[in-house]
Amino acid sequence: MADSVISKNKKTATRPEHKLLRKIIRQTAIYLISIGIVAGMVTIVANTAYKRYFLPIDAKDTTTVEIEVPMGTTVSGIAEILYEKGLIRSTGVFKLMVDLSNKANRMQAGKYELSKSMTMQDMINKLLTGQLAVSTKSITIREGEDIRKIASRLSNEYKLPFTEEEFIKAAKNIDTFIPDFPFLQDIPEARRQTDYPLEGYLFPNTYYVYADDKPNNIIRTMLKEFERNFTVEMQERAKALNLTNDQVVTLASIIQNEGKVEEFEKISAVFHNRLKIGMRLESCATVNYILPGEINQTNLTLEDTKTESPYNTYLVDGLPLGPISSPGKDALNAALYPFEEFMNIDKPMLYFVLMDPEVGHHAFNSNYEDHVRDKAKYEKLWK
Repeated sequence: MADSVISKNKKTATRPEHKLLRKIIRQTAIYLISIGIVAGMVTIVANTAYKRYFLPIDAKDTTTVEIEVPMGTTVSGIAEILYEKGLIRSTGVFKLMVDLSNKANRMQAGKYELSKSMTMQDMINKLLTGQLAVSTKSITIREGEDIRKIASRLSNEYKLPFTEEEFIKAAKNIDTFIPDFPFLQDIPEARRQTDYPLEGYLFPNTYYVYADDKPNNIIRTMLKEFERNFTVEMQERAKALNLTNDQVVTLASIIQNEGKVEEFEKISAVFHNRLKIGMRLESCATVNYILPGEINQTNLTLEDTKTESPYNTYLVDGLPLGPISSPGKDALNAALYPFEEFMNIDKPMLYFVLMDPEVGHHAFNSNYEDHVRDKAKYEKLWK
């Protein structure tokens, strides 16, 4: 009887412990199962995301897709280019991967050949190492060169894949460029009908272009550089002088071809003085522009100065029909800011004549007699 009571008391004493143990086991099991479910879900999501965003769009499609990354394009811009070409599924993931690589500033501009069979990392590596599909060339457009000379050098010296005639034809189609470059609207209708309506606007500089570039692309690059250099302040200054932007470019192109940089402002002052009193510019540079052969010939003949042309400032009043070359920044500034000391109302400088052609400097005068004297003095050096 006593043994039975003891046994019963033992069962009563251990029952709460059993319940607690079972509860712990059950909670642990639930926790482990939950972790397993979450881990499984994470694995599934990660696997899905990896397949969707990191693996190739189509591992079997090796078709070449050419993309172009312009200079100055941001990582976001590159991502958009790749997305639009159907090479990646997410611009956000692409940007994240580049950011994590900490090499965003090493992305290189250029033309690349990619394919849908490449992984996102493969594309990033190619963009980082600059494995270009098309090589680039450095071309230099010099101050004072006209469109004919530019076309010749691009085709013959730099061996770009077009002829002189093709480049000139592309530059003649001004309506192609006006929508993107509103400043071209300032070009008079009369000049839009000529062979060289963009004369003066193909800004001189050194450019990097693709070896297979087309004339339109190169022209746009030069027009963008003109737009960057002909600032709002310069345009406001032109208005203050009662000049259109096109007139400034025209005057600057003459200044560019008449002398050296250190004399630009003085030459500008002479032309401004002549324009103010209605005196013809009589610029030899404008005659050189219409004569066959290389520009900047010296010692023009009287017959040369009688050549009929709206560009010949020996015959036309005021400025010629348009620019005669591509002026640089110095010439543009000189056209806007002539040398004030030469613009004295009582004694304005109206003449200049070339001295030693090897040096390239000029003698400036305010009266014709002194000009004739200096011309006689120096013209024997021109030969």
